[in-house]
Amino acid sequence: MKAYLLVTGSLFGLVGAAHLLRLFLEPGHTLSSDPWFFGGNVALFVLGGGVAAWAVRLLREFRAPGA
Repeated sequence: MKAYLLVTGSLFGLVGAAHLLRLFLEPGHTLSSDPWFFGGNVALFVLGGGVAAWAVRLLREFRAPGA
């Protein structure tokens, strides 16, 4: 169970970080000309970060003695 939480939390965290970086590193996209680019990347950043944070929380609960 610990390995699963570590792997999925890491992967979703990396995916979320990649979408955040994509907002800043891909030139030529403006909010007025391509709103789906910004909305999609922000949504995937929030989703990936949320799942990664959830995995971290579950991992901490799993490791806590007496919980």
